[in-house]
Amino acid sequence: MPGHNEWLEVARTATADDLREHILTGFKSGKPFTPYVPTIALPSPVDWVLDFGCGVGRNFPCVRTIGGHVAGFDLPPMIARCRELAQPVDLLSDDWSSLKNRRFDLIFASLVLQHIEVDVVRAYLADFARMAPVTYLLTRDSSDFGVNVLDLVSESEAFDAGDCTAVDHDPETHQLRVLGRMSFEQARQSTEPAHYEVLLRSR
Repeated sequence: MPGHNEWLEVARTATADDLREHILTGFKSGKPFTPYVPTIALPSPVDWVLDFGCGVGRNFPCVRTIGGHVAGFDLPPMIARCRELAQPVDLLSDDWSSLKNRRFDLIFASLVLQHIEVDVVRAYLADFARMAPVTYLLTRDSSDFGVNVLDLVSESEAFDAGDCTAVDHDPETHQLRVLGRMSFEQARQSTEPAHYEVLLRSR
């Protein structure tokens, strides 16, 4: 079953390579375990950045260039694997109840909300809006639970969303390739499967 239980099981039992493959499909076939660098401009400079759903630190090299301090959050067994497999950052936490009371300058949520149960996403979005002025979101439009992630953002009424950039994986550079730009509402209403980048500014 997708979602929380699947990621708990993978984090607890998978080998390092199988875990990276689960996080980045194609890793075991040669796709490098490197971060996707955002194609849209992020706030700069910033002090604290939260890498939400940090996994085993794939995004850390990118996030370190964005903020002076980096925090990572994930499920307890994933954070344990992150401590084992990633270069250290300023803060690693599996305690959301504590972390959500902190303030950050930017939340970095890359390819994670699409894998989380709908009601849990709603709760996280409400927390994001209180925790940071800006959230960077890279997501597949359709979640593993059959809902449009952009619809959940809109329904939260917690953000002013910028324009969306449609992207996919460039097999030559292993970075994001821009396919087009459109308004947030156009992206929400699109019937074509896609991945989008968008900046969410907290209201």
